[in-house]
Amino acid sequence: MKKMKTRSGYIAYKATALETLQIGGQGICDECNTYSETGYLVPVLNHYQRPSCFKAWKKRVKYYPEDRYIEDRNAAWYEHRIPLDAEQ
Repeated sequence: MKKMKTRSGYIAYKATALETLQIGGQGICDECNTYSETGYLVPVLNHYQRPSCFKAWKKRVKYYPEDRYIEDRNAAWYEHRIPLDAEQ
């Protein structure tokens, strides 16, 4: 799993369907209900999204500072269960 920040300021993780098993997922996109081998975990939404759904979400999302607590809590939970890729 690789951590990133969206242009709007939210945290996201590039992850695989296999990695989502460690948090109770199945690699199913929470936006379109389609299986995706790779995708993105979005802590502020607590969603796994396939790449095209994540791209569409990034275009329309607006950052709300009051969401920071939820985002940080979910991000810590993800990182506790799924190891981050080493920096290169």
